Amino acid sequence: MEQRIVKLKRSLLVCGDVVVLYTSLWLAVWLRGAIDGGARFTFSDHVLPYSFVFALWLAAFSANGLYDLSLARNNLRFVRVFTTALGVGALLAIGFFYLTPVVAIAPKTTLLLHLAVFAALFVLWRIAANAFFSGALLRIRVLFVGENEEIRELVAAFRENPALGYDVAGVILDAASTWQPDGIPVLGRGFAELPAHIRNARADLVVLGVSPRSSPDLARHLYESIFLKTRFVDSIPFAETITRRVPVASITHVWFLENLREAEKRATDAMKRCADILLAALGGLACLAILPPVLLAMLALQGRPLLFTQLRVGRGGKPFKMVKLRSMVRDAEKDGAQFAEAGDKRVTPVGRFLRATRIDEMPQLWNVLVGEMSMIGPRPERPEFVAELERAMPFYAMRHLIRPGLTGWAQIEFPYASTIEQNLKKLQYDLYYIKHRSMILDAFILLRTVRIILGARGQ
Repeated sequence: MEQRIVKLKRSLLVCGDVVVLYTSLWLAVWLRGAIDGGARFTFSDHVLPYSFVFALWLAAFSANGLYDLSLARNNLRFVRVFTTALGVGALLAIGFFYLTPVVAIAPKTTLLLHLAVFAALFVLWRIAANAFFSGALLRIRVLFVGENEEIRELVAAFRENPALGYDVAGVILDAASTWQPDGIPVLGRGFAELPAHIRNARADLVVLGVSPRSSPDLARHLYESIFLKTRFVDSIPFAETITRRVPVASITHVWFLENLREAEKRATDAMKRCADILLAALGGLACLAILPPVLLAMLALQGRPLLFTQLRVGRGGKPFKMVKLRSMVRDAEKDGAQFAEAGDKRVTPVGRFLRATRIDEMPQLWNVLVGEMSMIGPRPERPEFVAELERAMPFYAMRHLIRPGLTGWAQIEFPYASTIEQNLKKLQYDLYYIKHRSMILDAFILLRTVRIILGARGQ
């Protein structure tokens, strides 16, 4: 039920955006005619070419996170993201109309009018949508039972992102619990009054942080609550759905046996490999235009060597040589291998630009072409770090079930990992990707990566 509501909200946002796009186009054409006393092209002349542009715009909106419900709030972050997306959309429209020879129209005034009208209508529409999503009709009242790390994360997520559509009615804790949740009412300690608490809280969803299998007392009172027709879910898979990473408590031998159905992914992996070859070949053509001036700048500003190779761990734990543009000072690891980190002082001024734009990763297209890497997947680590991380995290080797990637789910969702704890969180994102990988998810990651590159926000 909860995921259906989330999908419904996202579908409403997309449909509303489409309506606003065409409505603003009609108004722009009408205004153009009113200004000139009769336009050369009618609205119907604009519909087909603009439909291609709108498809690109919707992709740009998705890549910029405008269909992420955590961004549905009309705050400064939303305005900043929308402005970026609109700027990308304007560039795409200009490129389409003026670089595509088969397009009969080349709007200037109409395009400017459309951008202005669309921006105004879009903001008004999203304010209305946010108000509607925040209303009681599409909101779900959640009651937490028990305490664990996943419930703490869910409480924080619902508090920070009200547009997700969940209202926390309260929490019922075990009698021995000492947790004092901030801003969340503790409705009781112990499970004896559980049915009454569910009824009084008008809970639509009960999230269990304690397994009924391990607590006969809880199981008995949950059984008594069946007639309330409230939905009960385990906190661990529910947290995976909300946070889009595999919770730490899930990572057991049994989880891998139940969730990683690799035999069912063969068709997806075959299509993914074909896409890798195509994208790597196209990327190689882009390298011919981008790399020569970059290499000259590197040579002038930081000297040789321009490239460096480094041993990384690939699929099946097999090592391979990964190629990169040098972005650090010479002898950056004279004291031994160490994790890179945000604001790393070993990075050169040129290297900061290369990393921000991800240009330093472009030589890895060769690794993709020869099958050592994929465009999308967990980032490959060095053997020294893998050995250390495997000692700290027994299931770390499961990242090597698939080819490592140029970019990945963990890279767009989580910043640099320079500690064991941060690498554990990255592992959770990597396992989520391995479990849910698909061509659609890959396309989403690729679009988000393009957004990072255009915003020069790589690290």
